[in-house]
Amino acid sequence: MKILKSSEGAIFLMVFILVIYSLSYMGTVGTVSAEDIKVPPAPQLVTDAWMLYIGFEADPAAIKAVLPPGLEPNPSNMVVMNMYTVPDPFQTSGFGAYTLTYLTVQVKNQDSYTMGSSTGEPGRYWIGYFNSSELIRKFTREVGIPAEPGSTKLTKEDGKLKAVLEVEGKPFIEATAQVGDEFQSIVAGHLNYFGLRKIQKNGSEVTQIMKFPIPYISRSVKTENPIVTFKMPENHPLYRLKPIKIKWAAYVKGSFVYPQDQVLKEWESTTMK
Repeated sequence: MKILKSSEGAIFLMVFILVIYSLSYMGTVGTVSAEDIKVPPAPQLVTDAWMLYIGFEADPAAIKAVLPPGLEPNPSNMVVMNMYTVPDPFQTSGFGAYTLTYLTVQVKNQDSYTMGSSTGEPGRYWIGYFNSSELIRKFTREVGIPAEPGSTKLTKEDGKLKAVLEVEGKPFIEATAQVGDEFQSIVAGHLNYFGLRKIQKNGSEVTQIMKFPIPYISRSVKTENPIVTFKMPENHPLYRLKPIKIKWAAYVKGSFVYPQDQVLKEWESTTMK
């Protein structure tokens, strides 16, 4: 009987220690600073993400104003927006679950490769990138992508898809479209994306245009009647790029890779003192 009581006491003590340790550990969850987040290396794979792409014409002057030296606007004067979610962390090779809305402007003479086609898609320069994951925001900021906090939600009911980007808890961009259920086509190739980065180099601040040739495979469904509404404050820089005319939309299930970055062009910005 004494042996039994002794064993019970030892088990109780072990459980008590484990509970205290677990509670102590849980108390640290969510308190890791952005500086302490370990960023995974490139490349990073994302699979089977449902994405709503919309291409629309915008003010040519506004497009020209957001491009850095070395990149010229495509004659299409087109903004390409993508709104999507990655709900399962194991759809990625290291990013985890996240949501994203980004906006790009098409650029001239930077076309990419499309499998089975003699022409590729025009290059795209990032002008807005709203991601729900601080890990990915840190990953992308370090390579010249203008990452900011934001949360995107996609809902589909009776064939109507609605995508909403919220920034600081308020609607920022909303989009809707009528979408089907059956896959219509498969498209694969590369998409050339570009960002802008500033670094210190040999005692000077250097500005770099970064290139990201992103390989992808996507399957689309029928997508009709797209509508985009900019709900951000009118004094926000992106508001100048609001849609004039929507040209196309595609709801796709796609897999792609965030590649290693490349330096397309660089120049000295300022001399460090």
